[in-house]
Amino acid sequence: MTSIREDIVFAALNRAYAITDYNIQNTINKQFEFRQRTILADKSLTKDEKSYTAKILNEDFDNFKILYNKGTKRICENCHNECLATLYCEIEIFKLDIWK
Repeated sequence: MTSIREDIVFAALNRAYAITDYNIQNTINKQFEFRQRTILADKSLTKDEKSYTAKILNEDFDNFKILYNKGTKRICENCHNECLATLYCEIEIFKLDIWK
């Protein structure tokens, strides 16, 4: 894997967030999809940097869905409950010692 130019990655992320039109992308899902497309189309990023940036966007998306309690729910493979997060089990994360 090549080295990730974090300054370029975060500049691309900032651009994607800055050009989001909240009148058009008026739901959290539309905003996430727009930002994903923006990052994938960004010619300043390498393939590895786009993957790294997509991971950050996915983490942000999960955090926003949980924070605002909005978005499409899914059935978690671990706990079999409905949850918003796609990258982790919401029930398991709260069982960790850091949340106590």
